[in-house]
Amino acid sequence: MSSHRWQLRPSDPARVSWLGKEAGIPPLVAQILLNRGVDDPAKAIDYIEARRKSLHDPELLPGVAEAADRIVRAVKDGRKIVIYGDYDVDGVCGTSILWSCLRLAGARSTEYYIPHRVEEGYGLNADALKKVATELGGSVVVTVDCGITSVREARVARELGLELIVTDHHTIGPDLPEADALVHPRLPGGTYPFGELCGAGVAFKLAWQICKSFGDGKKASPHLRDFLMEALGLVALATVADMVPLEDENRIFVRHGLDGIRANPSVGLTALMRVSNCLGRKKLSTGSVGFGLAPRINAAGRLERAMLAVEMLTTNDPARAENIAEQLDACNRKRQEIEQSIVADAKQMMEAVGGLGERGAVVLGHPDWHPGVIGIVAGRLAEIYHRPSIVMALRDDLCQGSGRSIPGFDLYEAIRACSDGLLGFGGHRAAAGLRMTPDRFDGFAERFDHHCRGSLTEDQKVRKLDIDAEVRLAELSLRVVEAIEWLEPYGVGNPRPVFSSDSVRIVGEPRVVGDRKNHVQLRLSQNGTTLKGIAWNMADRLATLAPGTDCAIAFLPSINEWNGRREVQLEIRDVRLSSSEGAHHARSA
Repeated sequence: MSSHRWQLRPSDPARVSWLGKEAGIPPLVAQILLNRGVDDPAKAIDYIEARRKSLHDPELLPGVAEAADRIVRAVKDGRKIVIYGDYDVDGVCGTSILWSCLRLAGARSTEYYIPHRVEEGYGLNADALKKVATELGGSVVVTVDCGITSVREARVARELGLELIVTDHHTIGPDLPEADALVHPRLPGGTYPFGELCGAGVAFKLAWQICKSFGDGKKASPHLRDFLMEALGLVALATVADMVPLEDENRIFVRHGLDGIRANPSVGLTALMRVSNCLGRKKLSTGSVGFGLAPRINAAGRLERAMLAVEMLTTNDPARAENIAEQLDACNRKRQEIEQSIVADAKQMMEAVGGLGERGAVVLGHPDWHPGVIGIVAGRLAEIYHRPSIVMALRDDLCQGSGRSIPGFDLYEAIRACSDGLLGFGGHRAAAGLRMTPDRFDGFAERFDHHCRGSLTEDQKVRKLDIDAEVRLAELSLRVVEAIEWLEPYGVGNPRPVFSSDSVRIVGEPRVVGDRKNHVQLRLSQNGTTLKGIAWNMADRLATLAPGTDCAIAFLPSINEWNGRREVQLEIRDVRLSSSEGAHHARSA
């Protein structure tokens, strides 16, 4: 297994000093902002403050004005509107936003429909559209987080007499669907300032425009404005879960959305937070979403029906919300068991063929693997082997697959280059889904591996740990670390800052902690400054460190609160020990 290569970002001390002085921020914060491409004092202040008024006007979003006009007319005419969403967190949250918006705006007849992941697969499908037109009596279909590549299905909708409005954020294919309206931040010919919204972000912008239309045309009426403020929480959940860059509008959505969820959660989110052990926390982080709230919403779409999650997020009945939240929590536990089993199977399959070797990719499939969990497994394999990974659920008539990439490698383009014979595929640089018949699997696996071997650079094959700055432990005062936290929320595009420090000495015996005895507490000293450290999942590597050992550390600074005390703590990411045999790396799992 490859070791991390520490990669220190370049620093210009004069530039750091200037930005810090002009923006009124500590030099270390200025360095981090420069590393994120923020090199102007006004932009630095905007980045830190993430003000709601900096959200772009929804009318700038390509297609949103026409889509809103069509929906408003349909509401006024009493036509039935069906919100057709995807089954992941992004689709569920976006569907909940639009459905709730229309109900508050006075729509007398509106429903939502989310396809079954296993039985129907991703996106629009002809059978579902026929069901919408006949059984549900739909007249207008509004997609959420899907549809931008549904060229054939758009023709089916037209044949059925359905008015089709597509809202999506995924990569646009060579041909656009012939829908009545297309809403997409990167639509050809558009000039929207920020192209990285998630599906729920696009849905929110459409809801915002609809609310304006039911107001005075420029502002929403008070009750609809209150709804939009509350809906920021769902946009935040989706933005974090869909792993879009936390830049520009997305930072604003997540900053204010998470604050809103913590301070005043809806009935459904209160129930979800309770089963996720997030209720009552002083702070709700992106980690709380990524590891607590989002997996439980996703579990509904993976193992059951995602429509259950939409019901939880839109109900005003606390008892019903609690009941659904308990079901989702049980689903998530079952999902974890299935995931662990498939990951173990996949690792055995890799060992049976001699491990990674010279492979450019990991492509595995099995008839017994659950289609609802393969995306998570692909992500785990990409972490383990540091190669683009595709996992397939092989069925007699149809194989469904999901892929995850590694930093810097465009997975969507790699699949597109090998797409001959596929029934369909979609996604973006970091994640994608695909479908094929069983007889195509071996050929695709070989082509994809060959393509990745030829496309991956030597640099991409090495795990890297980006270091924002080298620091002395004495620089990390409580005030400075609190200032670093101004840069939250963290996530894709704005990772938690990582620092390094050398000539650090281990003080005393490391202490193994945790229910599974897998973490290590350390005391670290440098030139008279001593700080506490915690190394998550590194007991097997650091527990036997001797007192007095000299090392270099890579870490995340944080503030530990206990019994009313606040103190700086270092979360260890990597340790380099000096020895007569050379440098040794101990990496966090």
